[in-house]
Amino acid sequence: MDLDFAHLAISENTCWRYCHKWTSATIGATRGCEPHVNWRESSGSASSGTRVQRSTRNQMPVAALAPAIAGSCLVATRRRRRKIRRVQAEFAKAGNLLIKPVDCPKLIGASRPAHWVLRSSDLQVTLAFLANVFGMKVLRHEEYARSCAITCNGKYDTPWSKTMVGYGREDECYCLEVTYNYGISEYPPSNGLAHVAISVDSVAVAQEAALAMGCSVDGDIITGPDGYRFRVLPQSTTHEERFQYVAIKVANGPRASAFYEQALGMCDLSADFQQQVAGIGASAVFGYSRDHVPLVLLEDRSVGVSERTQTEGRNAIAIPGLALRALYLRVAEGQHGGAVLHAIREFNELPEIRRSRGLPPMPCTPPPDEYLQELRRDPSSAPPMGTLTVAIVTDVDGYEICLVSKEAYDSAVARAYTPDKEIDWAWRRDAAAGKRTALPPHQLACV
Repeated sequence: MDLDFAHLAISENTCWRYCHKWTSATIGATRGCEPHVNWRESSGSASSGTRVQRSTRNQMPVAALAPAIAGSCLVATRRRRRKIRRVQAEFAKAGNLLIKPVDCPKLIGASRPAHWVLRSSDLQVTLAFLANVFGMKVLRHEEYARSCAITCNGKYDTPWSKTMVGYGREDECYCLEVTYNYGISEYPPSNGLAHVAISVDSVAVAQEAALAMGCSVDGDIITGPDGYRFRVLPQSTTHEERFQYVAIKVANGPRASAFYEQALGMCDLSADFQQQVAGIGASAVFGYSRDHVPLVLLEDRSVGVSERTQTEGRNAIAIPGLALRALYLRVAEGQHGGAVLHAIREFNELPEIRRSRGLPPMPCTPPPDEYLQELRRDPSSAPPMGTLTVAIVTDVDGYEICLVSKEAYDSAVARAYTPDKEIDWAWRRDAAAGKRTALPPHQLACV
């Protein structure tokens, strides 16, 4: 169970406020009961020795206050502990969220696929391939000293990096997230992620560039670094997005379709993508809008759920915060298949909480102090866009899906967009050799 620290912070502060008020009230009541004498020593003449002077001030001796203070603190401490235990017990329930879910089809329909996660055993080679063959660029690059608390880098306990690659800002366009794990030189072959379809200005030029880099080309399929397959299609004037779709293999087409439609609220877009998926044996095409990058399901009954590897990566979907919580509950309740891999987290972005969860600092502008000030003061009263909410679930075939709140995510990645920054390859070589030093500010994570 991942305890929500924001709840604990509120409960603890509240309890100590009660402690202060209760103590003050106790002292005030005691003062009002009866006048008391404060005896103190004062210096007199040598002949008279030490005199004891009586103060006319109505003040209780410190010794008399001690039981009241101790008692009030004890009561407050017990209340605080009961509050924490109650939060711990309730947090395990799926419905105990800072912001209540709204299960609204129109709100869910505003969701969009954000990116797909790929693994890389050689980041320079992977980035060169994506740039030379498909014309992609680096959107932002981040380095992490520890493995991700929600396994963004897979199940690898090692420092790692994340490089977002694509054609435009992440809050506006689809992209790829390329993760590199230091010390991992090889990944098991992917048997579920069929291919990523990308449109290019010239299919022939893209194929020639791939062959020049030593990649294999089989018709319109190019096999790139780490065995990932890409399908090249001619750019369509009616579809501006370069990424056409992502195709995955599923054991049972109707069952997988039911999950994406009923659990994640997607629509069947097969009729809108007939031309793009012609000839690949698609069982169905699902997404939230024909203007976004859909998910293509390829039925292959030889593919088992237990065969998912770390190379399959992860599908990230940006969903309006209120709707995200509703979709999470659908999966958590298990009515449509799938499962929760990492329970929902509602981040309040306090630096100490980010450290406890294995997350790096946030050097974004404006600072998180200003951006999420209201959320820190009172998490329950903050607007949905002020809470970065993340949950990791799996579909009926075991593919990982990252559900992230659209408002906070889009705002953060827009501020983190740094395509003009170069990756510090010298620093990375030292890091790979075990000589990790402080990173340049732009290479620290914003999200």
